[in-house]
Amino acid sequence: MLALGPAQVAAQNYPNKPIKFVIPFTAGGGTDVTARMLGEQLALKLGQSVIAENRPGASAGIAAGAVARERPDGYTLLVGTATLAANAVVPGANLQVDLINDFEPIAKIGQIDLILTVSAKSGIDRLSDLVQKMRAQPSAVQFGSPGIGAPAHLGGELFKQLTKADALHIPYKGESAALTDLIGGQTTFQLCAPAVCGPRIQEGSLKGLAVTAKARSKVVPSVPTAAEAGVPGLEAGTWYYLAAPKGTPPAVIDKLNRAINEILADERFRARLLAMGVEVEPGTTPASVRDGLRAEMDKWRPVVKAAGVTIN
Repeated sequence: MLALGPAQVAAQNYPNKPIKFVIPFTAGGGTDVTARMLGEQLALKLGQSVIAENRPGASAGIAAGAVARERPDGYTLLVGTATLAANAVVPGANLQVDLINDFEPIAKIGQIDLILTVSAKSGIDRLSDLVQKMRAQPSAVQFGSPGIGAPAHLGGELFKQLTKADALHIPYKGESAALTDLIGGQTTFQLCAPAVCGPRIQEGSLKGLAVTAKARSKVVPSVPTAAEAGVPGLEAGTWYYLAAPKGTPPAVIDKLNRAINEILADERFRARLLAMGVEVEPGTTPASVRDGLRAEMDKWRPVVKAAGVTIN
């Protein structure tokens, strides 16, 4: 019988102490709530506590850098988002990590597609109406986002490029402030998450013009996709994933991957995430997550360059 090496023994006994999720955003946001929900279920499945630690700042670079420097033993994990990959190609973002080579991806958690919305009082009923206004009066059209490099910002720039129309980007410190101004008519349109703008669409203060995805949102199924509304190729949003520091034993990565995919296969858990606008994709592999991050970089690099996006 072959003797097991230290790494194999550690993987076999994993986990034997609490696991820490490092979250790149503040408490209470979509990433934070999703991570904590997943952590609760992972703790039940693995028999160890999962602690959530919020490390916001530097376009998520603070959290990513902290995890990359941790011991590669599976006890400190990054709750990443595809926004990290998009920001990696934005000049000035200075993530200080290599998302592809400094981490071991574990699994994808879920996808959030954005809804292009306008105020119900705007007089804009269709996406084509908005495009027409952007072409006729570009100086009178503004779109808000939670900040430079956010999915709502880059999605808005992609919208401008696909339609050959123009609008001024107004960055805010968070989505709620941007939405307040959208509802009040200070800005013209905004791309926002279904969990945030869905209830406002249903109550009538906002109007959804298009979902920036291949398929309609299960949260607001009455809103057409951007392709259905006349702008094919307008796909913007983000997705959550879990990753460990580079060098984490493959057996640990595999154990976490299987546990997470089992959790995501549970219909009740998926329904809880869907209520927040997170659509789950169970069965993902570490390789598919890495490929997805590369694809995000390739997608947003030309958009960022054409728009002249920078983070100071």
